[in-house]
Amino acid sequence: MDFRSRLNPEQLAAVTHDGGPLLVVAGAGSGKTRVITYRIAWLIAERQVEPWRIAAVTFTNKAADEMRGRALDLVGGNANVFVGTFHRFCVRLLRRHGDRVGLRPDFAIVDAPDQLRLIKASLKAENLDEQAFQPRAVQGRISGAKNRLLTPAAFEKEAEDFFDRHVAAVFRRYQAELRRTGGVDFDDLIALAVCLLRDDEEVGARVRGRFRHLLVDEFQDTNAAQLELVRNLVLDPNGSVSGLTAVGDEDQSIYGWRGAELDNLLRFEQHFPGGSVRKLERNYRSTQNILDASGAVISRNEQRRGKTLWTDKGAGEPLQLFLAGDHEDEARWVVGQLAGLRTEGLEFGDMAVLVRTNAQTRAIEDQLLRGEVPYCLVAGIRFYERAEVKDLIAYLRVIANPQDNLSLRRILNQPRRGIGGRTEEVLLERAAEMGNSLWDAIRLDPLQELPARSLRAVRNFRGLIEALRQEAERQPLAELVRGTIVAAGFEALYGKGDEEGQERLENLNELVSSAHDFETLHGLTGAPARNATPAGNGQREAAGEETLFDEETEPAVSPLVNFLDYVSLVSDTDGLNAELGVALMTLHSAKGLEYPAVFVTGLEDGLLPHFHAGLAARDIEEERRLFYVGMTRAEERLFLSLSRRRMVAGQFQDQQPSPFLVDLPEELVETTRSAELYGGPRTAGVRGFFGGDRAAGGASFRAASPAAARRARKPPTERIAGVLRPGAVVRHATLGKGVVLQLDGDGENAKLTVFFDKAGKRKLIRRYAPLDVL
Repeated sequence: MDFRSRLNPEQLAAVTHDGGPLLVVAGAGSGKTRVITYRIAWLIAERQVEPWRIAAVTFTNKAADEMRGRALDLVGGNANVFVGTFHRFCVRLLRRHGDRVGLRPDFAIVDAPDQLRLIKASLKAENLDEQAFQPRAVQGRISGAKNRLLTPAAFEKEAEDFFDRHVAAVFRRYQAELRRTGGVDFDDLIALAVCLLRDDEEVGARVRGRFRHLLVDEFQDTNAAQLELVRNLVLDPNGSVSGLTAVGDEDQSIYGWRGAELDNLLRFEQHFPGGSVRKLERNYRSTQNILDASGAVISRNEQRRGKTLWTDKGAGEPLQLFLAGDHEDEARWVVGQLAGLRTEGLEFGDMAVLVRTNAQTRAIEDQLLRGEVPYCLVAGIRFYERAEVKDLIAYLRVIANPQDNLSLRRILNQPRRGIGGRTEEVLLERAAEMGNSLWDAIRLDPLQELPARSLRAVRNFRGLIEALRQEAERQPLAELVRGTIVAAGFEALYGKGDEEGQERLENLNELVSSAHDFETLHGLTGAPARNATPAGNGQREAAGEETLFDEETEPAVSPLVNFLDYVSLVSDTDGLNAELGVALMTLHSAKGLEYPAVFVTGLEDGLLPHFHAGLAARDIEEERRLFYVGMTRAEERLFLSLSRRRMVAGQFQDQQPSPFLVDLPEELVETTRSAELYGGPRTAGVRGFFGGDRAAGGASFRAASPAAARRARKPPTERIAGVLRPGAVVRHATLGKGVVLQLDGDGENAKLTVFFDKAGKRKLIRRYAPLDVL
């Protein structure tokens, strides 16, 4: 293979790097996936590395599938290279060696909605009010702790306030219930894999011996636990580093709110001694105008290594910036521009509209519908989160592992079969008395305390599950799914119903198709769903090849368990289909995607940067990176918009322009103001746009920093009545009612920790906090 003819000089230098750990700082659209896949090919072709000694990890199934397909095209379809997500990697490791950290081989992966159910049950057991301890806020705190590899005991030790001390108790109970039912959540997958590699010398040595080269995509998005996973995969106890290639872009780090640590990339050389850095700065996606404008915005950030992107695509069209009268006016403008692009020859599937929050989509959707513009709302109700699909998946989980209490409770009376709440309570009490699972209680006879009708229903349910488990030992996966739809009663429930019922049945049948596709993709056609010894491993092991991470086969676990892992790890953009029309999504969901025409809407202070982001410099920098990510999704045309007024909680609120807009080079942007504001469309330069450096309504555009904008529209601290102290009940102009948990310092610079009923725990500075003491 002639690598020189297929790669530019920067890419070639990264692909053929020979030596210590390598960080490839890959600018947006610079071909990072190409570098990863060609590096895999180079290692195999030029360095004679066995394919099964190479692993590449990323964050989404879509990215992994693309990377896998392109790599196999280069090295041959039979090459046993592991390419998958971090979570997929850890699932495979734990399926093989999870018993060493207390897991069953058929452990269930608990998704976010079921995590929430467990947390609510734990809050109830701890006698904690869900109004004061919102389940999602508690879930976030527990997830954050796990991302820092904290156990419940370690989290309890560092808990400093009233809220966290109670979260620690919920954390302990939640984790105990997960373990009792043989389940793990997504954060556990990473944390337990780290514990296994770090604390079990035999397993650690074996896995490090297996993988001589690790490639990590989107390194800027790794959290503390994922960094430790990488370190334990490439650093042996003596500190020497095996082959590591990390690819990332600090300017696209937008997940700090869920634990991503930008320092992992910025301090790469400290984390991996002997590391070196190469940059990819040639862009193959966007025009030079888009690159220069987005580069001017992101250059204001301090937390970056720095890069200057360039392209040979030419300057392209100027950016379009529109100031709307209100959010409805903005939506009408967006849809009008979409229609105009369609007349120019672009398909609707070539366009994307990006928002900062999901709430912004309502007005845009209304106008899309009125204009009969087809669109796809990304991160709506995902297929695998529809109620009927989750019901069927719960059946499959119980067939795979009857000890899964969460799934068992979901299907106990679904479809209805006469097992009511009281019967469930009796069964749970019996399970608690025995110290066993709900399934153990169901299997035991007699249950004299149950009425005859209820006892009959429980026995029928037990017979159903046992019969399905037996069928799973004979039937292939897709046939098992189809049979479960019938045997469980879903076909009878939905088949003769109304249009909604028919749609639900179609969704269930789509899961049959998904199972069939999974069988075909993984070479499992005809294999019984619960067969835990797929064919093919014996020959690989006889040849001395490690089979732990085979792509085609999954040793020690069944096709059914593999399929359940797959549906647990699907992300919201994995099924995005351009044929459905204009893509409407949040800026976070847009990462990794690209479109010929992109609209970034709602460019107002309070939306971007968002008021939840806080006032710290690092938070504002992440919001700036989010804007940069949105801008760099565009290939040819980039449209920006903001509103003079926006409806917030049922009331119009005057808006300030985003402070990021002032960084746009004036010569690259054409600006237009709404006819509703000025009696006719007007154009001006970016700064003259608001009337000579003054925003409409009199606020200074140039001075509209996040802090300045907040000060301009929030009441001064003198309006705070009563005594501001821990325990005081307060009302925030935006966040609503809350309780002060902690107060540090005096006067206007005092720092407040407040737990809000709807927004959870927030840290505020008194000077800027629009609080009234109630």
